[in-house]
Amino acid sequence: MNIKKYVFALLSALVLPTLATAAEEVKGALTLARVIEFSAANAPEVRLSTTRIAEGEAKLAGAQVRTLENPKLDLAAGPRNGGESSIDVEAGFEISIELGSKRSKRVAVARAGIQREKYAAGDVRRQSVAAAVGAYFRVLQSEERLRFARERKTLADELLRIARERHLSGDAAKFEVNLAQTEAARAESDISAAKGRVALARTILAKALGLSSGAALQISGDLKERSLFDAIRSAPAPGERDDLKAARAEIDASRATISLAEAERLPDLAFRVSYKREGSDNIALGGITVTLPFLNPRPGPVQEARVQNQRAQIAAEVRQVAISAEIEGTRSAYDAAVEAVRRLEAGGIALQQENETLAGESYRAGKINLSTLLQVRRDALETRREYLERLLEAADAGVELASANGRWSTN
Repeated sequence: MNIKKYVFALLSALVLPTLATAAEEVKGALTLARVIEFSAANAPEVRLSTTRIAEGEAKLAGAQVRTLENPKLDLAAGPRNGGESSIDVEAGFEISIELGSKRSKRVAVARAGIQREKYAAGDVRRQSVAAAVGAYFRVLQSEERLRFARERKTLADELLRIARERHLSGDAAKFEVNLAQTEAARAESDISAAKGRVALARTILAKALGLSSGAALQISGDLKERSLFDAIRSAPAPGERDDLKAARAEIDASRATISLAEAERLPDLAFRVSYKREGSDNIALGGITVTLPFLNPRPGPVQEARVQNQRAQIAAEVRQVAISAEIEGTRSAYDAAVEAVRRLEAGGIALQQENETLAGESYRAGKINLSTLLQVRRDALETRREYLERLLEAADAGVELASANGRWSTN
């Protein structure tokens, strides 16, 4: 009963606070720092990983009992019929004694499992934060695209007004008005599509944060902000990641399992005390019970545990190599993505904006027709879209870089 109370209290202490935190609404603007902090504590997979640690604590509580077998009490009574009648009584008490330090080895297995789950929870947190931060940057990009779409609509309405005025004055043909109306319709369509992208990006962010809705979230930040990723890029080599620690903890757990499986091959021993009353005679007996495992020496669990240990060692080696390659690859990818952004900033965005302004002035002055102006603006819009894609690619590369290095702190 005490063990049950202990397990219940432990589960309540670990699980209930996370449930209460997840139920709270996000107040204020979600910055990058707040997304990292909130997802590290409230992401769905993070909360689930906490319960797995609690399961391990419960297994430890079960492993700490003195023996898995409860004492046995036998009672029997019945009449004796013969020369004289009497009631015969027999009572026996048996208690098992474990050999081979099985209890301490069960405890070692449970503790190794808890340590593995703690490291695994840390790795889940790393991945959950990466997913949330990636979703955060996608919201920023989708909102920026919506802003561009609205700017396009404002310019399209202005062009339509000018085209109509020029057509009424005889300076422009009807087809220019039609072109302007088509551009206005395309701009309205672009706004609707951009709103859909914003809604989808917010939904993905809400799911990553464990929230029921993303419509009311206030997102604050700049898609160009890369100071966190630049700091990680220039930092020295990181320490061991939690997934590698979890893989090595699995090796320790499998070794403890081997030791326990070998101990469980030993015979089982039990002490027995009994009392019998036969007629007028009182008989007391003591003895032992020993299992003879020569027919089933239990080789299977030992062999299985050894194979699990070999697999755990291979998994840890593979994980270490993969992490090294991942860190190297994400650094190169981040450098390339940042360089792509810088090239557009240096030689593309400013020139396209200048061309768009000059073309607009030329159209108002009657120096170029509407078709030429629309072509210049479409090129400018395409350059802006490409720029936003490059910014998102750089942000994604930064997220991968931070995740590969296992660092998610804005301090």
